[in-house]
Amino acid sequence: MTSYRDIYIEKQIEALRDNPQIVALWEGGSAATGSTDQYSDIDLLALCACETDEAFDLMESVMPPITHRYIEPAGSDLKHRIYFHDGAPKHFFADVGVLSEDSRETLKELMVIERHGKPVVFFDDKGLIKPHPVNKIEWQAKLENRIKELEDALPIYILQVLKALDRHQNTEAFAFFYHGLLRRLVELMGIRFRPYRYDFELRYLERDFPQKEQQSIHEYMKYVDPDDLRKKVALVDQDIKENLAVIKNQGIRLA
Repeated sequence: MTSYRDIYIEKQIEALRDNPQIVALWEGGSAATGSTDQYSDIDLLALCACETDEAFDLMESVMPPITHRYIEPAGSDLKHRIYFHDGAPKHFFADVGVLSEDSRETLKELMVIERHGKPVVFFDDKGLIKPHPVNKIEWQAKLENRIKELEDALPIYILQVLKALDRHQNTEAFAFFYHGLLRRLVELMGIRFRPYRYDFELRYLERDFPQKEQQSIHEYMKYVDPDDLRKKVALVDQDIKENLAVIKNQGIRLA
């Protein structure tokens, strides 16, 4: 039986393959990393020789009835729109990205296998979709620089939380704790356990981190009261320093 996502993609291929404005069409996300399940969305990407809005119009013309459309604010060469559809399976949405064929640097970054997997290519008229391994020397330097940034900023993050607690600004204290301390701990754990995707924050945490680290993050995210948060600040501080020590002693392991 043909699935909803297969039909969805087939319609896009049929509509776009012979259109000279669409240079390439491929799927990333879970399809590229081999982690698709019954709740997976579609991460569809198109390389175009036209204005990106024109490419979106072409793709929307063959989509099922759209019940919600989110246009991601501009900020990158890669333009994104999210679509919800009438009659779609549970939790389904389409994450569609369009990139001009002139944006070669952005395309090159999307093709890094260790970060984004191997794209499932539907057509590529000019042979531009070329997945490639990361440059390990450059990535090593990037991680080393990030580790120093995290270590240098740690006292500031701790001070922000404790100052807010002393002011009895408990909601603000938890915000500083989460956005400052906890996110940096997750980043350091990412450098240890998934160095090519260290900056993916809490995404794929259950898939990428060992059980012990998963559990500690889950516990840190529970907010009980201000006294409990003070204890968690000390624990996260210790956890960060322990992860830093492991990284410094063992080095960054780039498989």
